[in-house]
Amino acid sequence: MRSKTDYTLTKSEMQVMNALWSAGKALDVHEVVAKYDEPRPAYTTVSTFLKILSTKGFVDYKKGNGKQYLYFPIVSRAEYTSRVMKDVKDSFFGGSASRFVQFFVENEELSEAEIQKLMDLINK
Repeated sequence: MRSKTDYTLTKSEMQVMNALWSAGKALDVHEVVAKYDEPRPAYTTVSTFLKILSTKGFVDYKKGNGKQYLYFPIVSRAEYTSRVMKDVKDSFFGGSASRFVQFFVENEELSEAEIQKLMDLINK
């Protein structure tokens, strides 16, 4: 079983994953770097993060042309979001979904449309 740190992404790892998730195809390191806004991180920095993400089980790779490797996510954005939200619910709200939702309802400025959407979901 993985520890919590194995499935929690740092901010920098999340940026790499967002680049891969948004691409919809396998990318080489140069293509991942190109997805960043300026100033872009160094090639070696992104390469290191891809290796870490591979070790953590988020990314896999296949051989490209020559020495090139193509990286692709093996954990979807939805799966990762679900894992993180479950961990937050369990850690901060004793596993209670209603306390989890209550927190956001009480602490966020929700529009009437957002409140109606929540009510529609509850009534389903």
